[in-house]
Amino acid sequence: MKRIHRLLLWGCVFCVSLVSAQSTSLSCTASAVTTNVRAEGLTEQVGDIVLDCTGGAPGSSVTGNLSVILPVAVTNRVIEESSAPDVTLTIDTGATPQTLSATVSRPNRVNFNGLNFSVSATGRAHLRISGIRIAATQLGFASGMALPVPIAAIITITGPQSVPVVNSNLAAGIASNGLLASASSTAIVCTRSPLPDTMSFSALIAAGTHSYSTRVTEGFPAAFEVRQNGARTGARFMVSYSSLPQGARIFVPDVIAGSSAIQPTARGDFGPPVSPGRYKRTAEGSLLLALVRGAGSTGAGGLPVYTPGPVGSGEVAFDSVTEISLTNGAGYAVYEVMDANAVVRESAQWPTFVGMPRQDGGQSAVASQEITFAPVSELAAASTSAPIPRFAAVAPSPDCQALNDCKSSYMPRLAVDAPLLEFTAPAGSIYKVNYIGVENDGGGLLVWAATLTYKNGSEWIRLEQPSGLNAGVIRLDVMPEKLTPGRYEATLRIDAGPLAGTRSLPIRLDVTPGVAPIAPVPVIRTVQNAASLAPGPLVAGSLATIMGEKLGGEQVMVHFDGIPAKLLYSSDTQINLQVPEAIGAMGEARVVVSADGVEGIPVLVTLRPAAPAIFRSGILNQDSSLNTENTPAATGSIIQIFATGLPAQGTITAKIHDREIADPTYAGAAPRLDGVQQVNIRVPDDLPTMTTEVLLCATVSGSERLCSRPAPVTLQRSQ
Repeated sequence: MKRIHRLLLWGCVFCVSLVSAQSTSLSCTASAVTTNVRAEGLTEQVGDIVLDCTGGAPGSSVTGNLSVILPVAVTNRVIEESSAPDVTLTIDTGATPQTLSATVSRPNRVNFNGLNFSVSATGRAHLRISGIRIAATQLGFASGMALPVPIAAIITITGPQSVPVVNSNLAAGIASNGLLASASSTAIVCTRSPLPDTMSFSALIAAGTHSYSTRVTEGFPAAFEVRQNGARTGARFMVSYSSLPQGARIFVPDVIAGSSAIQPTARGDFGPPVSPGRYKRTAEGSLLLALVRGAGSTGAGGLPVYTPGPVGSGEVAFDSVTEISLTNGAGYAVYEVMDANAVVRESAQWPTFVGMPRQDGGQSAVASQEITFAPVSELAAASTSAPIPRFAAVAPSPDCQALNDCKSSYMPRLAVDAPLLEFTAPAGSIYKVNYIGVENDGGGLLVWAATLTYKNGSEWIRLEQPSGLNAGVIRLDVMPEKLTPGRYEATLRIDAGPLAGTRSLPIRLDVTPGVAPIAPVPVIRTVQNAASLAPGPLVAGSLATIMGEKLGGEQVMVHFDGIPAKLLYSSDTQINLQVPEAIGAMGEARVVVSADGVEGIPVLVTLRPAAPAIFRSGILNQDSSLNTENTPAATGSIIQIFATGLPAQGTITAKIHDREIADPTYAGAAPRLDGVQQVNIRVPDDLPTMTTEVLLCATVSGSERLCSRPAPVTLQRSQ
């Protein structure tokens, strides 16, 4: 608070001094137009300062110089000898108003030299100072200060005989964040993404091209302003892309209709429905952004691709897109505000479409994007040629609080599934293992990273997979091998950014004296289908059985590529489990068993979309009795077959004896049985009494038909 007070009292002061050539009883009342200015700005125009002077001797003359001293740099356009023609002093005494231009005599000072006017016959004079631009970022916002700060002005008139000023302390402006923003993801995951033959917004949507949305919101009404007098452009935005892999192609809309348009541009990531946008020019204004072609790397230069027509012109629908040029995986897009409503806080959102060929090995690359006001600059001084407006490269704060949608379903939200991270181990013992699950409990894309902070000791914790996108598993090893007896503490912090949140997990390790006993190491002999009990491919979500040695303990865990499996049974020689749904359908996975913190040697298993197997004694009759030779199924009745390894999506068929059953009466999850599927079929009426075989088959996405081993079934011909 002390720092803010100093800014108010000393850092934001206008000092106006006036030298009078002769004694008068003239006194002035000061006022100002309190204007909102963008804290990111380097050329922000403050409100007019007005001196309303009365009580002077009619016809008396006032001569001298008027100065304005500011707490931050003056950044107006200057010409010869530091003249700033756009900073003016207008003097109105009832006759023709006089106008003087200022000079910038010092970095933070403007002067009006050669002041000479006569007080009116009523003893009045009205002075107005207009057009001063300042480097608002010097108020401290670039270093993270986010509170609105009044730009205070102290007005004095001095001379041979001082002129009193009423209301000498006043605010000429309020500095606060002008740009707030959110992205559907701070990272761009570059995975295989198709592109249409003809490029347009609608065609990219129809082709299923991957996209990531950016949303910008005004910190206050009129923060997104169109081109003003004395400015080269309207407010601009620069979206910078980096770390894009070879082969990636980026497309953005040419024109973006904002939140108050007839139909805002949207990809659907932040609520509004998918639309390229529709717009009509109105007297009130409606936020409209146009891509700037030919802009330089700072966002300056170039020309907007679209200029709206006059008020009353017809409705316009947008659909065109432009490919962004990439060099070494980096590029940028610049947009300019072409229309806006100056009295309403507005937003705009748009997708960045990413076309991507298949990467070698099927791996995804992660790129990033950033957004700032533009043109960006470091010049905080008056200049003969630097662009107006211009801005410091300040990352915007999230806009969800301003729009009241931080908790909406389309925003990412961090969820952490972690056990109590408290350990006890003898000095010199081997490391202990634990796993922490990270999930996105909301929408969009969750980008997270985990870091460690040690309260005492160092490097006694090891992390694997400490960052990720959406769901992931962090492996955490505590390593007491080199620690002396005592208590060790640390904190694991999982950070998913200001929108999704953070989670801090305390870690405690108590190292006890003594020689550590030799801990038994789990050994996997086979990993097999839980129904067929045969080694072979596994299916995500299906049941599996691990056979081995030293598999038991007080805390037993099984992981497939770091993803925890749900355990249904465990003993020293056998573990029954459900394969994690998130493991995927193709390739291989490392299976690791850990018992009481001791991890065994990984075993590779094959994964497939389907691997059907019928459980032993897994066929029930229509009345739910077990099918046996003594309790056969009647022909024409329904039998219930219980299996695992059937796909969640695909075609399920059956075969009983020599008859193909193309349409089971039911094929899906078995109620209240994790990892078990149930298939009901009708026994053909014309089959004879006999013991025969039944099997289940699955076809996924046009692949080959995969069938289970046959299971015995007993039938009785109905009379």
